[in-house]
Amino acid sequence: MAMLRSKGVTFWGYLLIWSSIYQILALLSGGYAHYAYLHQEYAPKVILFRYWVSWIIKIAGIIAGIGILKLNDWCRKFAIFNSLFTILTVNLKHTYAAYSLHTKYLDQTMVGVFPKGGFSSITWTALIIQRSIDVIFGLLLIYFFTRPEVRKQFKKLTAGS
Repeated sequence: MAMLRSKGVTFWGYLLIWSSIYQILALLSGGYAHYAYLHQEYAPKVILFRYWVSWIIKIAGIIAGIGILKLNDWCRKFAIFNSLFTILTVNLKHTYAAYSLHTKYLDQTMVGVFPKGGFSSITWTALIIQRSIDVIFGLLLIYFFTRPEVRKQFKKLTAGS
């Protein structure tokens, strides 16, 4: 007998898929050249490595989301691992240097949109908000998918297969 997914599992599965697609589109919009520009504090080989790891994390989110919708326990564990990795590396993912370059770029391309010091005046605020979003998202995902009643949904499918 197949186990029905809870609304929470369905929500998280789709959220992982759509947020990963959104992040992929953002990465594609600037391309590698823009990514390399933002992370110029690193050596070229490190930038390329970071770029590919970024792609892997985004693709992993899609895979985990699809697997979660299918109640695949391995994908549940994979989503937890991916979230833990993001939490532990959030300071490397979102560096001050990259945000500083990005806000300066916004000041040059969107003149007058953000008065009183421009976007550059909120570099730290934007960085803290982005880091917080990643950490909170990851902690909520880990909390949700480690709850016994959620784990049970995935275990029944595994045991019944």
